[in-house]
Amino acid sequence: MKKILSLALLLGFITSLVFLPSCQGGGNNTSSQDNSVSTDSSQPDESPDESQDESSAEEVPDEKASLIWDENYTDASAGLSSPEDVYKAKYYFDNTLLTDYSKSPAEGDAKYIFSGKEYSRFVNVADGYMISVPRKDINGDFTLSENRARVYSEDVVISISKEDQSPYPNNPDGWNIYFTEWLTMRIADLNFLSENNIIRTTMSKTHTDLLEGYEVVEYDMNIRLSKQIEFPYYSIAVIRKNGEYRKFHLVVMKSKEKMVNEFRQMIASIKFFDGEGESRNHVGEFELIIPDYWNAETKAYYNKLLNANVPDWGFFYEGNSQEYIDWMKSEEGIDYQPEIFMTYLHIGWYSNLNYLDLDFINQNAGGNGFNGKPVLNLTYQFTTTNNSIAGYSPMFDIMRGKYDDHFRKLAQDIKAYGKPVIFRLNNEMNTDWTSYCGMVTLLDPDIFIITWQRLYNIFREEGVDNTIWVFNPIDVTCPYSDWGAYLTYFPGPEYVQMLGLTSYEMGNTPYPTSFEARYKGCYEQYSPQFENYPWMIGEFACGAGGEKQFDWGTMTYKDTILGRNQSLQATWVEEMFKCFANSTKPGYEFANKIKVAVWFSTNDYAQVDGVWRITNYLNLNENLPQTLAKFRYWLPKIHENE
Repeated sequence: MKKILSLALLLGFITSLVFLPSCQGGGNNTSSQDNSVSTDSSQPDESPDESQDESSAEEVPDEKASLIWDENYTDASAGLSSPEDVYKAKYYFDNTLLTDYSKSPAEGDAKYIFSGKEYSRFVNVADGYMISVPRKDINGDFTLSENRARVYSEDVVISISKEDQSPYPNNPDGWNIYFTEWLTMRIADLNFLSENNIIRTTMSKTHTDLLEGYEVVEYDMNIRLSKQIEFPYYSIAVIRKNGEYRKFHLVVMKSKEKMVNEFRQMIASIKFFDGEGESRNHVGEFELIIPDYWNAETKAYYNKLLNANVPDWGFFYEGNSQEYIDWMKSEEGIDYQPEIFMTYLHIGWYSNLNYLDLDFINQNAGGNGFNGKPVLNLTYQFTTTNNSIAGYSPMFDIMRGKYDDHFRKLAQDIKAYGKPVIFRLNNEMNTDWTSYCGMVTLLDPDIFIITWQRLYNIFREEGVDNTIWVFNPIDVTCPYSDWGAYLTYFPGPEYVQMLGLTSYEMGNTPYPTSFEARYKGCYEQYSPQFENYPWMIGEFACGAGGEKQFDWGTMTYKDTILGRNQSLQATWVEEMFKCFANSTKPGYEFANKIKVAVWFSTNDYAQVDGVWRITNYLNLNENLPQTLAKFRYWLPKIHENE
């Protein structure tokens, strides 16, 4: 489930701060942290290969290097002092490798790679930094250049992001909150590392003399039991200019072998300069790849979704209570048979594994889009702790193959079910409240992609032919960052057939943001990449006002009236349905893209004085007659012309 409260409170942040104790070192040039941690010295640091390839003697300088070389790019320690030291030059412009170097960097997104005999110098012209990599030939991937630059060889991958999205004040206290709560909370947590069989290869360090004028905080780790993990060694650096507390650079390196000393040499080689041009994402529209292995019912239902002008409707029912499910469909509830039945399934609860309850599913779903029964919408999450981000996360064991047999059982059950399944995997990954978010996966969204693809491939191996895979980020990335932007998690068009949206209006103020404003914003954000895809609102709601509301002035919860904004909620719902009713008209293209909508009919709670109290009132029940009346009127109406 989402952790909307923390996001809502953050967005309400105005003047108050909760200052947390600093995890920075003291005044020493290099201060060690976590002195109690055991470190791994079994793997020696790599050093540049001293044996030269026999053909290296025949190498000659790349004549084109002089066309883009600047004397400021010099790194004598890397053997790159002039164009004559460059044996291969690469000029990437808007993520395209050029052969004609006449293009001016000011015109777009320019990156250079200068490769010498042992080192390569990567120059990010648009973002204004350069770094030397201890490999004689590296390549670049700048597809998501607005979010990160990536250079790599066969044994190492380095991602660098230029971060400036902290919402906190530009002072030490503001930085401490962002740094400890939204960046390093898990990689600095020894218990978390231990629970996931990850060890420190060195103690974390704060360097004040590694890069002149900058503080560098370094973490080095090794994912153990890693036979199936291609890059088990991680080195991470947070680089912040002295006196600057919002802007920083994040460097995440993963490698096949331990490379701590080389990593520090890389960080020491960084130089910053005034950039030229602009870093941009070079993604374009993702191709919609409709699986040819789907069964006939799934193909027919998917085609129906593609051509629909109004959404099929569903609800997530609080607690999956059969009594509540039946009540919602009754005349007292919405008096309507929803087209979608949404339910959740986690890997398990601690050591106990969860399995698909086919009896429950067949009782409440069984639809194919044409037989009058609800289509199953299964939200599956890689968690065993209801998305606690402390302690154990299944993500690393999934990469190790621990859950393969369990996933095969899930695949077999879904195949046996037979009807189309809207399969929403690991929603809201670009957050800080799920067991599979980037804060948990060592600030590396690639781990999310690897685990997604692993499950997808298991389904294919088991012959599952009835799942429509949904990629569902939340509308606002939290932690605010570039490294964790939603596109960094996208597993690829071969693995996704539907885009999911999530944007809530919690309804605790007298001025709610309208459905149109929220989902037009989603349309503007996602349509450049996902215009070809059918969309669904994976979960959403508008609240009616909780019984407790956080007061930033006193930093406590205050009493309010439960349901105080019911009339505003009812108005919001009616405006939403009018958007869908007008979906074929100009200006409502955003509504026409939405083929499925699922109301999250479950409240959010906070523990106040030892008692759980409602903070976000989203559950539709008999105490919200105005809102229920809107659903009863509009649900059949928007489908009249189908």
